[in-house]
Amino acid sequence: METIVSILGGVALLLWGVRMVRTGVTRSFGAELRRLLALSAKSRLTGFLSGLAVTGAVQSGTATTLIITSFAAQGLVTGAAALAIILGADVGTTIVVQVLSFGLSWLSPLLVAGGVFGFLSAKRTRTKNLARITLGLGLMLLALHLIVEASAPLRESALFTLLLEPLAREPLLAVLVAAGLTWASHSSVAIVLLIMSLAAAGVLTAPLAMALVLGANLGAAITPIAITWRSPVAARRPPIGNLIIRTAGVLAILPVLQLLLPYLEILGAAPERLVANFHTIFNLAIACLFLPFVHQVNALVSKMLPDQKVA
Repeated sequence: METIVSILGGVALLLWGVRMVRTGVTRSFGAELRRLLALSAKSRLTGFLSGLAVTGAVQSGTATTLIITSFAAQGLVTGAAALAIILGADVGTTIVVQVLSFGLSWLSPLLVAGGVFGFLSAKRTRTKNLARITLGLGLMLLALHLIVEASAPLRESALFTLLLEPLAREPLLAVLVAAGLTWASHSSVAIVLLIMSLAAAGVLTAPLAMALVLGANLGAAITPIAITWRSPVAARRPPIGNLIIRTAGVLAILPVLQLLLPYLEILGAAPERLVANFHTIFNLAIACLFLPFVHQVNALVSKMLPDQKVA
C-alpha cells in the first residue's frame, strides 16, 4: 500500500509540474505563440514547424490544438492548415520527454530552489512566470525520481505481475488503458513520462511500454474532441482528422512492435531512452506519412461533418 501511495504522489507531482510549465509559458508568451500559429498557417510545412515549436514550449498538444481549432472556427485558417499544425504539435510533445530521459534528476534541487527563490523575489509578472517554468521542470524531474524509487518493489511483486499479465498478452488492451489514462489526465506528456519511469524501474517490459506509449498518443487525440464537441463544425474537424491519423498509425504499428524493438535498441538500450525514442519516432513517422495528405484527410472529415445548413 505504501508503494502505491508513493507512486500516486509522484504522479500527482508530475502532473502539477507539467501544469506549472504550461501555465508559465502560456502567461509569459501566450500572445506571441498565438501570433506565430496564425502567421505560420499559410503552408503545410510552416504550419507543422510552428505547431512543433509552440508545443515544444508549452508542452501541451491539447492547448495548441484548442488554439488552432478556435482559429478554424473563425475562418482564420483552413482545416488542412490546422491539421498540419496539430501534426507538428504532436511531435512537439516529445521534446520534454526526450530531455528528461537523460537522467537529470541531480538537476531537480537546483531547478526547484531557483524557481522558488526567483518567484518570491521577482517584481515583474514575466519574471515570476519564468520562475514558475523553472520550478515546474524541477518538480517534474523530482517526480520522475520518486516514481522510479517507489516502483522498485513492484519488480518483485507477484500480484503486480499478475495484474500486468493481461496487458502484456493483449497489446490492444494496453493501448486502450493508456488512452483512457491520458484522456483522464489531459496530459500525454505526463503519462509517457510515467511509462518511461516504470520501464526504467524494470516494472514494464519494453513491448508493453511501447504499447502503452501508443495508447498515450491515441488518448491525446481524444481529449480535444471531447472539449470541442459542442463547438462549430469547422472547429471539430481538425481534432477528428488527427484522431483518424493517429488511429491508423497505432493500428499499423501495434502488430509489429516486437520487430521494431531491435532497431530501437540500437538508438539506446536503456528502457527510458527506448520509450522516449519510440514516442518521438512514432510521431515523426506519422507526420512524415500524413503531412502531404492533410488536404485529403480534411476532405474526408468534411464529408463526415458537412457544414450545417442555415434554415
